[in-house]
Amino acid sequence: MKIKPQILALLLITSMINQPLAQNPDSLNADPPDVRVGYFDTHPLSFRNSNGDPDGLIIDLLNEVAATGNMKIQWVYDEFPNHINNIKSGRIDVLVSVAYSEERARYMDYSALNFTNVWGQVFLPANSDIESLFDLNNKSIALLENGINGQNFLQQCELFEVNCQAVYANSYHKIFTMVDNGEVDAAVSNNMVGAEFQDQYDLLASSIVFNPFKVYITKPLGADPVFLNLYDQRMRLWKDDPESFYYQTRMKWTHQNQHDTIPYWILYTILGLFVFALIAIIAAVLFKRQVNRRVNELSQREIQLNQIINIVPHMIYANDYQGRFILANDFACDFFGIENKQVEKENIYAILKSSPNFQNLIAYTTSSNPFNTEIEARNSRGEQISLMMSKVPYSGRNDKEPAVVTVGVDISQTKQYEEEIEYLANHDALTGLPNRLLLSDRLKSSLARAEQFKHVGAILYIDLDNFKNINDSQGHKVGDKLIKKVAIMLKKSATPGDTIARLGGDEFVIEIPELDQDINKAEQQALLVAEKLSTQLKKPIIIEDKQYNITASIGVVVYPRDGNRQSLLIQRADTAMYEAKFNGRNRIQVFEKGLEAKVKKQHQLENDLRLALQNKEIVMVYQPIVAADSLKMVGTEILLRWHHPVRGTIMPTDFIPIAESAQLILEIGYWTIEKACQQILTWRETTDQPFFVAINLSVIQFRDREFLGRITDLVNKYNIPRNYLEFEVTESILLNESVRSMEVINQLKMLGIKLSIDDFGTGYSSFDYIRKLPLDKIKIDKSFIEDIPSDNNSVTIVKTILNMAHEMNLQVVAEGVENKEQMEFLREHQCQFFQGYLFSKPKEVNKIPKKFRF
Repeated sequence: MKIKPQILALLLITSMINQPLAQNPDSLNADPPDVRVGYFDTHPLSFRNSNGDPDGLIIDLLNEVAATGNMKIQWVYDEFPNHINNIKSGRIDVLVSVAYSEERARYMDYSALNFTNVWGQVFLPANSDIESLFDLNNKSIALLENGINGQNFLQQCELFEVNCQAVYANSYHKIFTMVDNGEVDAAVSNNMVGAEFQDQYDLLASSIVFNPFKVYITKPLGADPVFLNLYDQRMRLWKDDPESFYYQTRMKWTHQNQHDTIPYWILYTILGLFVFALIAIIAAVLFKRQVNRRVNELSQREIQLNQIINIVPHMIYANDYQGRFILANDFACDFFGIENKQVEKENIYAILKSSPNFQNLIAYTTSSNPFNTEIEARNSRGEQISLMMSKVPYSGRNDKEPAVVTVGVDISQTKQYEEEIEYLANHDALTGLPNRLLLSDRLKSSLARAEQFKHVGAILYIDLDNFKNINDSQGHKVGDKLIKKVAIMLKKSATPGDTIARLGGDEFVIEIPELDQDINKAEQQALLVAEKLSTQLKKPIIIEDKQYNITASIGVVVYPRDGNRQSLLIQRADTAMYEAKFNGRNRIQVFEKGLEAKVKKQHQLENDLRLALQNKEIVMVYQPIVAADSLKMVGTEILLRWHHPVRGTIMPTDFIPIAESAQLILEIGYWTIEKACQQILTWRETTDQPFFVAINLSVIQFRDREFLGRITDLVNKYNIPRNYLEFEVTESILLNESVRSMEVINQLKMLGIKLSIDDFGTGYSSFDYIRKLPLDKIKIDKSFIEDIPSDNNSVTIVKTILNMAHEMNLQVVAEGVENKEQMEFLREHQCQFFQGYLFSKPKEVNKIPKKFRF
C-alpha cells in the first residue's frame, strides 16, 4: 500500500517529538534541565515588568516551548551589550531578540525560524522639523550599543554622505530619555520598541525607515542545540496553524494580523511602481492614438477636439451669428439640457428664451462684442452656478461664416473657498465669533455712525478668571470646550446688534453700538449688560460630566466719552479689566482717567518684579513663634520683603498679587521654600532642639501640577526631617480646591510636612470638611486677637476657635499678639503658641533677637 507523503511527514514529526521519551522512560521522573536564557528590555518582545518578572512575546513563546519539552528556564536579565559578552563567555545558554549579522554569526548560532519581523526607524521630538535623512546632517543620534539598527542606520548615513554624531547607550530606555531631555536630536530603534516609547515621551515616529530584518533566538557557537531544535520544531508547527499559540501570543503583544505586516515603504514602493506602470500604459495608448491620428488625420481631428473639450470641466460652445450651434461640450449640453448628438440642430438664442433659468445669459450671449465677466446663472435643473464667461469671435465654417466661441469656467467652488477664507480671516476658528480684525472693522463703522448721528456706545472687555489653571490642569481639550460654552453664554446674554468677539485665549469683547444719548444713562445700561453677563458666567458649566465654576473680570468704556478711536477704546477697556482683576477678580470696573497711570505703575512694578529675584531685591524675614508655657522660640514664619531700589521696601500685600497676575508666584514660591530648607539645615547644626519653619502657600502653587514633585525633590535634596517644615494655606484654598486638597495634603503629610490654616476665621470654613483633613494647626487671624480681652465678640470667637481646635486635637497659633493682656488671656484658654510684635517683629535671620535664636 502506498503511503501519502503528508501522512509520512506527520508520522516522522511525531516520532521525532516522542523519541526522547522512548529512549529513556525514567527521565519522566527526573528534574527538568535548566536553560539559562538571557533577555533585555526591548518591549514588547522581551522586558522586565513592574513586578520584576520577565514578560513579552518571546518570553511567552519560550515558556511554552520549555513546558512542552519538560525543560526549566532560568531567566537572566541584563543590558543588551552585557548579554553579548555573556553569550560569548557561555554564562547564558540562549539569548532572545537578536538580529542576524555576519559578525555575530562568528560567535552565535541562530534559530532556523524567526519569531517576528521589524525594521529600523528614526524617532524625533514632537516639535522637531526633521523630515528626511538629509536633515540629520550634523545632528546627534542616540543608538543602542552593539545594536543592528544603529549599524544599519550609520551605513545609510554613509551611503548618502550624511554626517551624524552617534551617541551610544546600553538600553533603549536611556536612548529615549536622552531624546526627551533634549540631549540628542533623535533616536534609532526598531519600530516596535519605538512605538512603546512614543506615547510615553510624546515622540514623533518619522518617515525615515530602513533595513527590515528578522528577529531570532541564539546560542553560543557550538553549544548544545537541544533547546534551539525544540524551539524550531514548535515554531514550524505553530506557523502552519493560524489558530496556534504563536499567533494568539503575537496578537496579544503586537496587535497585528496573523501574517507579517508589510512595511509602509514597501507598500509605497509597490504603489509607485503601479502608478509608474499605469502612466506607462497611458503613454503607450496615447502614442498609439497619435500614430493612428497621423494615419487618418482628417477623420480623427474632430474626435480629438471633442475629447479635449469634454475633458475640460467647463462650459465650451460655439455658434454662428444666427445662433446655430457649431459645437458644444458635455458640460454645455448638461447645462442647457440638450442632447450632445443633437447639438447642431439646436439654436442657442431659442434655448435661452425657453427657460427663465437662462435669463442672466441672454445679454451676454446675444451681444456681438467680446467680453470677460463673472455672472451668476442657473442650469436646466435650476442649480445655482457661478461662471466666469468669456466670448471671442472667430471664423466659423469654411473660414467664411462669422461665429463666436463662448467659454464659461465654473468658479462655484472657488467662490465658496473665497467665502470660507474670508470667513476664517474674520472669525475665530474655535467659537465662530468675530475675531480682532472683524471687531476692528465694526468698531470703525460704529464710531463713524456715532460721530455722524451723535450715538453713544460701550465696549465690554471680558477676561475669564483663572481659566489658565483649568486649561493647564484639565488639558486643552477641556479648555476649548469651556471657551465654546462661554461663547454660547455670551451670545445668549447679548442683544441683537451687539458684536461679540473673541480676541484670543480667554479674552472676549462685546461692543454695544447704540445706547442712550445721555452718557450717564448709557453707562448704567452698559453696566446692566455687564452684570447680566457676570451672573450668567457664574453658572456651573458641565463638561464631560464634570462641573466647572468660573467668573469674569469685566472692563467697561463708553464712547465717545472715553475715546473716539477703536484702538484707544480697546486699550482703555483692557486697562479697566486689568484693574478689576487686580482688585480681586470677579468684578466690573468702569474706566476712569486715573486708571491708566495706576495700571502703568502696576505694569512697571511687574517688570521690576521680574528682575527682583535675579537682583537679590527680595529677602526673607523671620517672625518667631513662641511656646505659651516657656515663651521660647519653637518655630518661625517666613515672610517676604521687596527692597525696591527706587520705591523702598514693598510689603507682600502689594507685590504678591502682582506676582500671581504675572505668573511669577511659582518662581518666587519655590525659591522661598528652597531657602527655608537651607535655613533648616543651618539651624540644625546649632541646636538639638526641635523646631519648625512655616511658609505661606499661594493658591497658584497649590494648583501647580509640578508642586508635589518639586516639594518631594527639595525634601529629599536637603534631607529635611519630619515636622521641621510647615506650610500655611488659607481656608479658601482648601474649600475651592476640595478634591485636590485631600490628595495634596495626604502626600505632604507622607513627606513629613506639617499643615496649618492661616488667617482662620476670616473665610467661610466648613468645620465638618476641615475636620476630615489631616491638619496640624490653626492660626487665629490677628483681627480677632487685637480686640481681646476687651471686646466680647472677639472673645467669643477666639474661645470658640480654641474649644473647637482642642476637640479636633489641633494646635493653635495666635497671630498679632502685641500686649501682655492678650497673652495672658490666650494662656488662660490654653492657646499653645504666640506670634506677634510683643515678642519680635519680622527680621532678617541675622537680626532676630538673641533670646529667640536657636
